[in-house]
Amino acid sequence: MNSFKHLFEPRSVAVVGVSDDAARPGSQTVRALLKNGFAGQIYPVNPKYEQFEGLKCYPAVDQIDGPVDLVVIGVPAKGVLAVLEQSAAKKIPFAVVLSGGFRESGPEGIELEKKMLAIARESGMRIIGPNCLGFANIHSNVYAAFGSITREPKLKVGSVSLVTQSGGFGYSLALGCAAAGVGFRHVIATGNETDIDTVQLIDALLDDPETEIIVAYIEGTRDGRALLDVGRRALAAGKPVLLWKGGVTEQGARAAASHTASLTGSYDFYRALFKQTGIVEIREIHEAVDFLKALAGAKYPSGGGVGVMGVSGGSAIVFADAGEPEGLSLCDLSESTQARLKDVVPNIGAVHNPIDLTAGYFSAANREKLKAAVLATLDDPSVHSVCINLATTGNAGSVAAAEVLAGIASEAGKPVLVFSSAPADQIAPALEIFDRARIPVLPSPSRAARAIAMLKRYGEAKMKLTGSAHALEADDAGARTNGLSDAIKKGSLSEIESKEILAAAGIPVTKDVIVEGVDGALFDTLKGPLVVKIVSPDIPHKTEVGGVKVGLRTREELESSIAEVLENARTHAPAARIEGVLVSEMVRGGFELIAGVVNDEVFGPVVVVGAGGIYTELLRDSACRLAPFDVKTAREMVDELQCRRIMDGARGSAALDVEAVAQALSALSRFAWDNRGIVKEVDVNPLFVLTQGVVAADALIIPSTTGNA
Repeated sequence: MNSFKHLFEPRSVAVVGVSDDAARPGSQTVRALLKNGFAGQIYPVNPKYEQFEGLKCYPAVDQIDGPVDLVVIGVPAKGVLAVLEQSAAKKIPFAVVLSGGFRESGPEGIELEKKMLAIARESGMRIIGPNCLGFANIHSNVYAAFGSITREPKLKVGSVSLVTQSGGFGYSLALGCAAAGVGFRHVIATGNETDIDTVQLIDALLDDPETEIIVAYIEGTRDGRALLDVGRRALAAGKPVLLWKGGVTEQGARAAASHTASLTGSYDFYRALFKQTGIVEIREIHEAVDFLKALAGAKYPSGGGVGVMGVSGGSAIVFADAGEPEGLSLCDLSESTQARLKDVVPNIGAVHNPIDLTAGYFSAANREKLKAAVLATLDDPSVHSVCINLATTGNAGSVAAAEVLAGIASEAGKPVLVFSSAPADQIAPALEIFDRARIPVLPSPSRAARAIAMLKRYGEAKMKLTGSAHALEADDAGARTNGLSDAIKKGSLSEIESKEILAAAGIPVTKDVIVEGVDGALFDTLKGPLVVKIVSPDIPHKTEVGGVKVGLRTREELESSIAEVLENARTHAPAARIEGVLVSEMVRGGFELIAGVVNDEVFGPVVVVGAGGIYTELLRDSACRLAPFDVKTAREMVDELQCRRIMDGARGSAALDVEAVAQALSALSRFAWDNRGIVKEVDVNPLFVLTQGVVAADALIIPSTTGNA
């Protein structure tokens, strides 16, 4: 936060573009600063006015007679560069450009943005915008903004900071949260992000001691690795980041030679990043509200067992229906727990899970019984969190429950959540008690279930942070696999070269021999059945040119197949360089996966694994993670696959070596990261999973055209 201290806490603000027209952005900014009681100096700028709103109005920024920390610019786009140049000459460190008409408007706007960035880089000035609503520092009454951010209702002060690329929608998100009682510290709209972007602002807010949780809306980022680092830093700092990614249906467009790249889109990479950092994805405004409430307590369940207790059996059923797909369960309570519950639950109730407290239980007369029941449930080792279903309980009963739970929650190490569908105005006193105790109250049992599941995932991410994948990135960034640089100098790599390199990286491959022509003698040195494949760096998809023959069991089949794939390649790809024919021992049994690497321009190397063979197009079943990562993360990838159950042994068949898959994926991630500057893609197809080990039957490494070996 230190580098942006005088951006968010300016001692003086110049506002360029004020006018008697109340709709002008600059006019709105000055009026918002005055109305909200900004304590610093305000310098309106417009040569047409001597005064504005009772303040001296200056003809230009460079004629202001005092130091300026922040300049807010609301003039038409064609006048912005001149204002920035004056501001740079005056050594103003920060600017917010509210004006539109930049890259969103076409080629001329793109050039304006380039010149704007050049001014910033040359002078050291930092810029938010252009084409943004600006920002508001709620606790210090700084409103460097216009539009909805400056209008009523005023957000209440709190510990949540919001960063949004879309000012209008982002502020809708803020208002939705505010209506549910969430208070804010900073609200920042970044617009085109010519200079300062969302990731940099999240990073700065992590250093703000008063910001406890960060909410962000993004449509994209220029640097996925920076977001990865910020997400991990946030997790280590214990400051949850809730992120809404817009534009998730747009698939990443890649002209790729590998099968691997076609398995994923850019949104998959964001989701992988979320899983590797603990960033909490949100997809609805109410979801942001629920998760903010749940995270405020900073308590995370160590497992999926939930004790559900209350006065509505239907609510428990709905909770279970929503919770099971999220990894939650209404766990079995121990006999000792049930014995404790029998002492305080009416005979017509139930002491198994869900715990039926019966109608009318929440009352002042039952305070001690409720306390005993909740403590007994929390003490059960199978219970990792508790949901109290108040349902339609009225004010008196809700207040009694709130007072009991507030006393328990402060000492409990497990999260306690409440479901209440009673109108907020009818149980307002209870809601105030819950709020002070940081006990989230959700309006439906399914939303309570999803909030608990989110807490579980976030807690698991915190546990995984120490000592695993994060440490992998601290190595020598220039490390490369032996032999790769020399091979890449020739351009593309053949299959046999690719497999040799991957074998050196720790990925098992098939036994192969390359021949230049028909060679039947190989039949006596290799174990059949055999496979023959054309070897050419110019033919990535061999089957499409008839360059593959499988299941060869005789010398005659081997000889004729070698001749046939050579003829097919020359016929269908006459310009291709033919290096020979690869003869391999055919892998039998097991299950086919596809594994590989896509070196994305935003996220860097990403490892992908998916179902292979006939399931590739049928299931579209894949998982991915940003490289590098450890074996534990690789196991999680495999566990996400629909085909995972097949590898456990389907219909009496033997279980396959999933651990070997994880080790191979981790090794592939290490290889991808070490060679990120020179490898564009890797395709291992198929990767056979056997009862013992894995083996890559085919592989292709595609060099980066920009990499230099």
